[in-house]
Amino acid sequence: MNSSAVSQNQTSGQVRFQLNLMKSFKSALLGLASFAVLLTAMSYTKPAAAAQRHYARTNGACLQVRTSPSIYAPVVGCVRNGAPLARVLRYQNGFAKLATGRFVSANWISTRRPSTSNLGIGGTVTLSYGSRGSAVSAVQRYLGVPATGYYGMQTRDAVRNFQYANGLTADGVVGFSTRRAMGLL
Repeated sequence: MNSSAVSQNQTSGQVRFQLNLMKSFKSALLGLASFAVLLTAMSYTKPAAAAQRHYARTNGACLQVRTSPSIYAPVVGCVRNGAPLARVLRYQNGFAKLATGRFVSANWISTRRPSTSNLGIGGTVTLSYGSRGSAVSAVQRYLGVPATGYYGMQTRDAVRNFQYANGLTADGVVGFSTRRAMGLL
């Protein structure tokens, strides 16, 4: 064998070795990238046991439970402020679908349980549509609507307007914050 044939064989062996090394490097890089993607995907999924807990978070009124995700759907229940909700499955049209198959307004739920320790002198008394009594009459007198002692649509609308004008949650329910803003505590 002459020296030029030996050097040609060595050169082709080096070329083959370099090509195999590049293929191995690309395969290793591809495997590493796939592993990174897998780890990233696993970090974004939550196990079912660690599902987020939700609570009704209103200003003292109850959270209305509806049959479908619409404000026109029938109200079939009420969840008091601070009470835990069934697991939230998804959000649709501004409503949260619960594991029970019912819907609640997504604006009135929270992952933190509302504190009731700072209610002050006003306590947990709330007035809403259908309420009766002297407390309703006091609110009506303050708002300038006929003081019938019955919390009807006219009172609810006047309360909403007051709440909106004073930067409160305009839900038409007189809870602690609304009574405090009216000076009725």
